[in-house]
Amino acid sequence: MPTSLTIDMKQVSVPELNARLSEFEEGDEISIDGCSGQDFLLNGNQSAAKFSLRGDVGDFSFLAFGQGDATLFGNTGNFLAHSIQSGMITIKGNLSDAGAALGTAGLLSIHGNAGHRLGLALQGAEIVVRGNVGDLTAVAMRSGTIIIGGNAGKEFGKGVHGGTIYIRGEVESVSPEVEEVRLREPDKLKIGLLLLKAGIKSAGRDFRVFRSAN
Repeated sequence: MPTSLTIDMKQVSVPELNARLSEFEEGDEISIDGCSGQDFLLNGNQSAAKFSLRGDVGDFSFLAFGQGDATLFGNTGNFLAHSIQSGMITIKGNLSDAGAALGTAGLLSIHGNAGHRLGLALQGAEIVVRGNVGDLTAVAMRSGTIIIGGNAGKEFGKGVHGGTIYIRGEVESVSPEVEEVRLREPDKLKIGLLLLKAGIKSAGRDFRVFRSAN
């Protein structure tokens, strides 16, 4: 039978919480309250449970996340969802730097803004940002998809080797290692489906498309 459980981070340490992740199964609903900027929260999760977190999380949280569905009602530290493997993470706040670095699969949805180096060396995961992103977006990206609803900072696409970046707003400066290409119907469909999955109401039009220039 599915479990409904509330964990108070004011009473439980991060190592204690992470050690319990293997107990949770598909259909379980785990509420984690009292998050206050702790690092390494929910690392290595491989359960298919549904997690709901309230408060802010620190650096390297959701590391190597897989299978589950997590929603954070707060802001994050750096390197959130580093090496994400599968599943879905939704941030109902702002993301700091280097979100989903080295991510191979899964979806990271940010309903606020994101910092610098979003999608660092991305390797197949998908990222959707409702707001703005900082400098060096998609730096060293190899494959995957990034969708940005707002504006981007400097050196957009630096070192990109593969994958696709969609952006609706303006870019402060574009790296010569990416080039803008025509938005086609399959792109519109892909954007629309990913936005729907990410829980962001928007159409798949009025986006610009960037891919590796090599």
